[in-house]
Amino acid sequence: MKTVTFDEARNDFERVFKWAAGGETVVIQRQDQSVALQAFRTASDPETAPAGYFAKDYTPEEAAELNLLASQSLHFRLP
Repeated sequence: MKTVTFDEARNDFERVFKWAAGGETVVIQRQDQSVALQAFRTASDPETAPAGYFAKDYTPEEAAELNLLASQSLHFRLP
């Protein structure tokens, strides 16, 4: 984690941005206020979880019932 002042961040924002984009958390301080700048990563397909993600949460019977219900539901593509 890197900490910079507000003035440092303003004067050299490109460098601060590169740190954050590279995975570093950058804390920007201004008087008694602090904010954290972090990279925001999105899933490639936010509609689905990786295989096995919920494996410990449901019994095989519960999973089968949920899969059956899901297969019978209406499917709409989000905009």
